[in-house]
Amino acid sequence: MTGLFRRPADRLADAAPGWLLETVRPVPVRPRWGAMARVAASVTTPLVVGWAAGRITMGLLPAMGAMAAALADRGGSYRARIIRMASAAAGGAAGYMIGHATRGLGWWTVLVVVLVSVVSALISTSGAAGSLSALQLLVMTVLGISVPYPETSLTGALAYLLGASWALVLSVAAWPLRPRAAEEAAVAQVYRELSRLFEEHGPERAVALAAFDTTLKNAYDTVFGARSSAAGPDPERTRLVALLNQASQIRHALVSLNQENREPPPEVAGVVRAVTEALSGGARSVRMPRCEAGSPALRALCSAVEEAVELASGADVAAEELPYERVGYGARLRSAWERMRYGHLTRVYTIRLALCMGVAAAISELHWIQRSYWTMLTVALVLKPDFGSVFARALQRGIGTVVGAVIGTLVLSAVPYGPAILVPIAIFAALLPYGQQRNWGLMSTFQVPLVVLLVDLLTGAGPELAEIRLVDTLIGCAIVLLLGYLPWPANWQAPVGPRFADAVSATARYLRHAFDRDDPRRALLHREAFDALADLRTVFQRALTEPPVVSRRITTWMPAMAALEHVADTTAATVARTDHGAPPPSDEAVQAAARSLDDIAESVRTGRRAGDHSGLVDDDTLERVDCAVRGLRSTLTQATPH
Repeated sequence: MTGLFRRPADRLADAAPGWLLETVRPVPVRPRWGAMARVAASVTTPLVVGWAAGRITMGLLPAMGAMAAALADRGGSYRARIIRMASAAAGGAAGYMIGHATRGLGWWTVLVVVLVSVVSALISTSGAAGSLSALQLLVMTVLGISVPYPETSLTGALAYLLGASWALVLSVAAWPLRPRAAEEAAVAQVYRELSRLFEEHGPERAVALAAFDTTLKNAYDTVFGARSSAAGPDPERTRLVALLNQASQIRHALVSLNQENREPPPEVAGVVRAVTEALSGGARSVRMPRCEAGSPALRALCSAVEEAVELASGADVAAEELPYERVGYGARLRSAWERMRYGHLTRVYTIRLALCMGVAAAISELHWIQRSYWTMLTVALVLKPDFGSVFARALQRGIGTVVGAVIGTLVLSAVPYGPAILVPIAIFAALLPYGQQRNWGLMSTFQVPLVVLLVDLLTGAGPELAEIRLVDTLIGCAIVLLLGYLPWPANWQAPVGPRFADAVSATARYLRHAFDRDDPRRALLHREAFDALADLRTVFQRALTEPPVVSRRITTWMPAMAALEHVADTTAATVARTDHGAPPPSDEAVQAAARSLDDIAESVRTGRRAGDHSGLVDDDTLERVDCAVRGLRSTLTQATPH
């Protein structure tokens, strides 16, 4: 089943219960040594400077700013990375100023925390950069209120921004030398995954298809994210877009060949590997051998590979077929405002976050436990809306905190207070990017001892600080589960059904225009359909991390998702054949198949069982698509998912 399973090589993911994993990944995660070194250098450099100046605590706020900005660097184009890191830095600096200004106001600080929680929740709906900014706004407000930093409000905010700026400089240092490094790497990764499609067979091919689709979507986002900031035409980025378009065409031609029970010629597979090497920095000269095209599917494959060879060899691109619609800043702001004002999920999340943060702040004011601000930090981190399942994060953070607290206690017991503490700080900082890639629990395992060591620089509390951190964090997890999860029935129903219906509708729109080569909307609708399928897989994978009472219901969607992906693949493969010699289907048959998909989508939205009659029109060219649509309807008829 395409896209639903991870690679067997990822043994830990295969063996662990769903709630131990933040997300189910189609490809294994490898350490990014450059990112690990950058985070370690970003965090430790301010501390080293402070130590050299005679007061190591001077580097504490810059180190925290550097850590926040470095963790916000999650790859992509330089422009996108700068926006995310700058947003996290601005949010953290604003939070510190708010927290420092309201420190010592007693119970009024509870109201401040609640209000900042509301603002944070609303900002987080604006996108990835807004979410990072909102998180740091809330985190630094709590720390500014609770931790007795010696810096003034303005001085501390500037110190925080200074550390974040240092992390930003380290991340974009190579920009003048290789301004398109991120885009080129993303395109090269797409062709690596494409090479896998030539090698895999059987169930492994389905896994490779899912990995390719995810990588292609990310590459388009990376290239277009960088391209939107260009002052004028950029031939090199246009060529990268064209290469991505060709990779998509090769993928569909391979699916078409597979449907004909044919294997791609070995020499064509070798050419794709050579293109991959050229895009990865190897030899630029790639030659396309003579390709005996005996069928429309094989002609489609040879044509797509030949054009990719020309592009990889540096051929000029006169025009590009954009698979995404440009969205202006005004439209983005209006969309964010509508989500904040009218979104039901936004209102529910805002109430949940404000309630849980208010309770955690009240506990802090009651002075029942030491360092109780860590309880508020736990609530803020666990309830972030875009980091996967709340239930999974609460359990992962609890488990990770136990392990991290033990490690922190051992380190504080073994390492004397002073400059020697910088060594374990650098180690844990370097491990943060890898933990962030893996899952929330592993990240907490590295983050807990790092924060404990940083705070110990200011307080000198020693090993008992780790024990306090453990108790406070577990209380925060309990608040989230008891007040932010269990009382809200919407948490028990993952939104797979609505996303499934959206994906069916997107596939129907693509099908309506797929066979008209002159339709300018064809590329856009094709990308929207496959993006909707990728989003559906993400929602499904996150739902698997919910408790068994939820995840068991979610697994009933697996056959329907596989059937829908078969419809999309078959449609794209049929288009590849008709573009290269196969007779096109009749418009009547295409519209009938699209109407059948629309009917299926409506049945999922309304909760009714899909009917048996599909209303399809017999057409030889569209026979495989019709069969796939009937299979989707039959799957939903036999067992309607919940």
